[in-house]
Amino acid sequence: MLSFGPARKSTIVLLIVLTFFLMASGAIRQAGRGSSGRRVVTLNVIAHAPGDRQITKEDFELYDSGTVQEIESFSRVDSGSLIVLMVDGSTSLRAEAEALKKTVEAVVSELYADDQMMVVGFNESAEIIEDMTPDLKVLEAASGKLTRKGFPNLFDALVAVTDSMSHQAKRGIEKQAIILVSDGYDSESKTKFDDALRALQDENIVLYAIQTPDRTRGALLRDKPKPPIVLERITQGTGGTVFPFDKASEAAKTIADDLRKNWYRLVYSPSGINTINTRRLLLMSHDKTIELRTKGSHPSKYHAN
Repeated sequence: MLSFGPARKSTIVLLIVLTFFLMASGAIRQAGRGSSGRRVVTLNVIAHAPGDRQITKEDFELYDSGTVQEIESFSRVDSGSLIVLMVDGSTSLRAEAEALKKTVEAVVSELYADDQMMVVGFNESAEIIEDMTPDLKVLEAASGKLTRKGFPNLFDALVAVTDSMSHQAKRGIEKQAIILVSDGYDSESKTKFDDALRALQDENIVLYAIQTPDRTRGALLRDKPKPPIVLERITQGTGGTVFPFDKASEAAKTIADDLRKNWYRLVYSPSGINTINTRRLLLMSHDKTIELRTKGSHPSKYHAN
């Protein structure tokens, strides 16, 4: 059996420590390489301005982790969208079947010819009612296939849909959005809320919510936010927004306009920040009449499962 003397052992330990230090330093430099312009980040931005006002990168500032960033490009994206319409199909949802049917029809009726949509119903699990298609007649028929049973595992369903969209996006469609019909209530998901939000942010998916009345009536829930807070945080965290259920038709039109007319691509190279940790994002307009939305943060690249 081979053995080493004390001096040799000390040398080996020192070499191991130095090697680990150099590897860690290299990893940090690699993760922060935006300061040298090699890392490029793309953000989805929903931008509103009065009339036909053209929005440019000179109209606002981007802050990443509190540090202002140089915007390399900012342009509107006019191509079609990849959309998933998620409908809570649980028994206790405070919405009549006919009203849900009309909501689905209203959303489908606002699609453009180059949009594609999947319709998903969820309770304990997520079920595809209509697979991804641009066919409006097929999608309109989905409204008659909604069923009501069980309890909603919303967070699990969001992760399942996000995973499906990440594969669908390989078709080359840049704009991805989820339209969620729900009150934000989650029953017994294995997925935590923060993990569901992180998954959406990782895939750059914008989530809109059409909010049904809160079935919990404001009751506190163990280990998760109240349903209205879930919808508020998950829409703000992805660049979307919340609409009331009784205004579903108006919501469908507004969402369609966002996807077609108000969706912009922002490109920048992070500078002067640590890109490993979770980073807050903020858009500050120079004009009070311009409204800008993007996801609330970049998730950490290293997080517990």
